[in-house]
Amino acid sequence: MSTAAARLGPQPVATARPAARSAVFQIPRNALALLMMAQLAVILPHMGQLPFWIVGVGLFCGFWRTQIFRGRWEYPSATVKALMVLGSVVSVASMGRAALGLEGATSLLLLSFALKLVEMKTRRDAILVIFLCYFVIATQFLFDQALVIALYEMLALVLVTAALVGLNQVHATVQPMQSLRIAGSLIAQALPLTLVMFLFFPRVGPIGTLDLPGSSRTGISDRMKPGDVATLTRSDELAFRVAFKDRLPPADQLYFRGLVYPHFVAGEWRKGTRESGVAPDARDLGERSITYDVLLQPTASEWLFALNFGLPRSGKGYFTPYHTLEADSPVHTVLRYRIESFTDYRLDATGLPDAVRQESLAIDRDRNQRLQAQAQAWLTELGGDVDAFIARIAEYVRNEPYVYTLSPATLPELDSVDRFWFDTREGFCTHYAGATVLLLRAAGVPARMVGGYLGGAVNRITGHLEVRQYDAHAWVEYWLPQQGWLRFDPTAAVAPERIRSGLSAALSQEDRAQLSLFAAARFGGEGLVGTVLQWADSLEHRWNLFVVGFDASQQKGVLARLLGEVTPQRIVIGMLAGGGMCLALVSLVLFWRIRQPARPPLEAAFDALTQAAARVGVVRQADESPAAFLRRLAVVEEGGWESYGGTVEGLQQHFYDPTAEHDGAVLLRELRRWRLRLLLRRR
Repeated sequence: MSTAAARLGPQPVATARPAARSAVFQIPRNALALLMMAQLAVILPHMGQLPFWIVGVGLFCGFWRTQIFRGRWEYPSATVKALMVLGSVVSVASMGRAALGLEGATSLLLLSFALKLVEMKTRRDAILVIFLCYFVIATQFLFDQALVIALYEMLALVLVTAALVGLNQVHATVQPMQSLRIAGSLIAQALPLTLVMFLFFPRVGPIGTLDLPGSSRTGISDRMKPGDVATLTRSDELAFRVAFKDRLPPADQLYFRGLVYPHFVAGEWRKGTRESGVAPDARDLGERSITYDVLLQPTASEWLFALNFGLPRSGKGYFTPYHTLEADSPVHTVLRYRIESFTDYRLDATGLPDAVRQESLAIDRDRNQRLQAQAQAWLTELGGDVDAFIARIAEYVRNEPYVYTLSPATLPELDSVDRFWFDTREGFCTHYAGATVLLLRAAGVPARMVGGYLGGAVNRITGHLEVRQYDAHAWVEYWLPQQGWLRFDPTAAVAPERIRSGLSAALSQEDRAQLSLFAAARFGGEGLVGTVLQWADSLEHRWNLFVVGFDASQQKGVLARLLGEVTPQRIVIGMLAGGGMCLALVSLVLFWRIRQPARPPLEAAFDALTQAAARVGVVRQADESPAAFLRRLAVVEEGGWESYGGTVEGLQQHFYDPTAEHDGAVLLRELRRWRLRLLLRRR
């Protein structure tokens, strides 16, 4: 045996086992190739959330296995394997806090999978690697549950199963395409039962409760500098989708409130303290409301977004003292929650808690003194009329040469608001909202900045609202006795198009040039690219709505429609009935596939003729050709068989000379006519 052949796998000793059993301990080459392709397929998606060196180790081990397969490298020795295992454990431990969470566990799984691939020699080793492949596919859904990922992992599942099928084909001529077809058939047969289990099996807690310390936060932050939102709006990344139950509110009412920033420290606005709040009295909410579902994308943060004033109807959020909603834990997967928002709300109308009043009036008297002086002058001039004071701010911003831009001038950390308000006069929504809050506080009016999203684009296919990062916005809330917290958006004065028509209408050509290609296509909304993006988002929305967001409450509603009263007994009966129907369907398909193939029409007609002839005493002999039988039948059945000669010749050519040309329709008609005559004669 050559050295190259020996490296492909352990060879049997001639005196140890019979040659017939030696193949059992070898991995078929095509199966090994499929397995290495499967290894590459299941590792690649993890490049986005795990350290690159882990994926690199997996790819290197795959390359090592390829070299062994080609007979150029040796299997690792026991010492090398021990060092590789020790190095992997130490490397994962060096990840710090992430090593104790999901990232660390997934990293160890990937490393063990890659190392096992290198030392794989027997079919038992290969089967273990295949099972590890299945686990690696499952771990990807802990990080990302998008429709594209699901489709990709389905293909990876077919590839892994094909490797398992090929592994059980011990003969020398394994066909990869045949293995792939068998794997696809097996997975297709499992899909109906998967759907039954998806509908009936009790929903477990959300995967998002797992800690992902290494994942980055996306979207609006708990700290906001004047230029932060401007930077965020350059991204077309999806923030959340909204499916309204009835009507869609007007565009200028789509203020999705998320965070409240009452503290201004060192030139940045900071989120209020995270404490439990109490829902307002129902009498303060009014009677008009709208209900909708929000499908929030992963943010690695707790805050939720809702229109004013939003009450959670799905039990997935709690109130803060700032009348915002937060989740119980950071959102690491798509989170679906239902909100009922009241449009006539009056929050804290009867009075403002002392702690909230103090922080909503806090201002550093030693900083931004020019702005404070202007506020005092306006307040004196207007006789303390707060409504007139608000109108003066809007009028001032509208008439002075302020510019709404994504690229404002850089501001110093100290006295940044003075610098913007009186000197640069270039800014984004946070610049104008922050300056307005300090003007109101300097005038003795409790005020705070609010961060969230404004507007969104309606998907023409499904009708849901898409809210993206470029819809991020900041505005002002101020408090008045007997009226409570009121919203004021100074951006409406400097760029009213932003409020009425969205960000695209308010940007200059220079600002639009800074946007990504997809953002520009989404703003246009028309054309081939825009249409494709709309269709892709509609599919993703349905996937999130009916699969990813299918939680216990949605499951209960579906089961109530299917079973009536939802009880454990009915759920078990439903699972058994659904499973039985799935097994019956698979059995029917399998029996249909092994059925006898349909015979050609001429052969079937000739057999029917022989059966009819047998009933009148003319039985075809076992060694009798079709032509000889027809000639004998013509002799026995005298009269009316004058045309049998052409039929005999044509039938003979059909059975024994495929290259000959003959009219099959005429032959078929003649055979059927002869059979009918025999049947009538019998009667």
